[in-house]
Amino acid sequence: MTARPGHRARRARRIAAVAGGAAVLLAVMMGTTRYGWVTMIRFDRRERTLDRAILESLAHNEILKQERNRLLRDRSYLEAKAREELGMVRDGEVSYRFYRADSLKKRP
Repeated sequence: MTARPGHRARRARRIAAVAGGAAVLLAVMMGTTRYGWVTMIRFDRRERTLDRAILESLAHNEILKQERNRLLRDRSYLEAKAREELGMVRDGEVSYRFYRADSLKKRP
């Protein structure tokens, strides 16, 4: 008995569909497990976010170290900061503060 010409093609397509479906199923199963590729992608994104935050913190720390060193070494800078941020004055000086007009309005 001889096989029909279209029978082999249908059988090959069926085998290819089953193999493709098995590959997709395997990829989904491997991706959704505890240590699958989906989880690894999430971990990678989180790691990049944390690396960025670390770099920002290190840069901020460096700025604060420079500010500290300047405050310790530069007396005039220290005095300027005390006057600006703390409103301090020397004995005998008078300090004037100017407020914006809208800040003096009564609040409901």
